[in-house]
Amino acid sequence: MIMADVLLWTFVILGFFVITVAYWVAAVALAPGLVERSCDRFGRSPWKALLIGVAMGIPLIAAGLGLANGGLPVFKVAGVLVVLLVFLLGLCGSAGLCLRIGKGLANPIDEAQPWLRVKRGGTVLGLMIIFPVLGWFFVFPVAIFTGIGAAFLGWRDGRKVVTE
Repeated sequence: MIMADVLLWTFVILGFFVITVAYWVAAVALAPGLVERSCDRFGRSPWKALLIGVAMGIPLIAAGLGLANGGLPVFKVAGVLVVLLVFLLGLCGSAGLCLRIGKGLANPIDEAQPWLRVKRGGTVLGLMIIFPVLGWFFVFPVAIFTGIGAAFLGWRDGRKVVTE
């Protein structure tokens, strides 16, 4: 392996790490209520969020991949969009996990800038994800599927509050 190959993979992994943390911080900026409710879900019932995330995520991803392998270009685009939207939902929900981790790493300036909790927790979770094999094939899928479930449950909890 030459130095160019080593640098290529180093920067690909570093880029993946930075972009993932950026999505988590953007999620808390765009939907702070959803991220807070997802964080509460991680505190109350993480296993329920994981089971619901797997039950929702796997069929949606399978349907999206099935559409993406279809014949017409419209179906291919729709299938890719379904998979990307499921992944985006998982990232938004896993921002609640980042917030949960960040609350455990408290800092006095968090009251003035609450997004720093998500950045701090996202850095820790991102470092766990880039660990070879264990992070790639266990931590990342669990974070995404649990994020799907937590985001769905957080969205449902938010609708209950509005309608009551």
